[in-house]
Amino acid sequence: MTIRPWDEVSEETLARYKVFHVKKARRRSPRTGAEIGFFLLETPDWVNVLPITADGQIVMVRQYRHGYRKVSLEIPGGLIDPGEDPATAAARELSEETGFEAERVEPLGVMNPNPSMMTNRCFAYLATGCRRAGELRMDPGEDIEVVTVPLGELDGRIRAGEIDHAIVLATISFWRARSAAGPIL
Repeated sequence: MTIRPWDEVSEETLARYKVFHVKKARRRSPRTGAEIGFFLLETPDWVNVLPITADGQIVMVRQYRHGYRKVSLEIPGGLIDPGEDPATAAARELSEETGFEAERVEPLGVMNPNPSMMTNRCFAYLATGCRRAGELRMDPGEDIEVVTVPLGELDGRIRAGEIDHAIVLATISFWRARSAAGPIL
């Protein structure tokens, strides 16, 4: 069987929030002709950045996550502003959330955070030669602690469940796949 796109029958915005809109969508199955209802979260594209210092430390952030109801160990990231280039957003988020700047920022890959119901994409970047250059500039809804993790501890922290944010793990996976193809640092 060849899988085909579903026809878009209708879409209605149910709620608008700062970071996302909730939409009710109806789609028609090309296989059965049945109309099915779906809920979608429409949100701007995101960026995640894996920052590494010259001495092999990953610059990470700890912050409380309301959905998880716990403090999470993550890499910097956030929304791409309207009209902003993803690489520019990666450098901005690195600076805002950690106070670090990179000598070089380069793309690792692009992912769909949850294509079953979310409309956005997440752009993953590697930032190398990172060094402290200023203070954090947190949004009012952020409480961030900057932490550096030696590259040699990364796998152990993932195995222990200390790093468990899916998009962070996907960014690390992009980096590892690229690293397997040749040296990055």
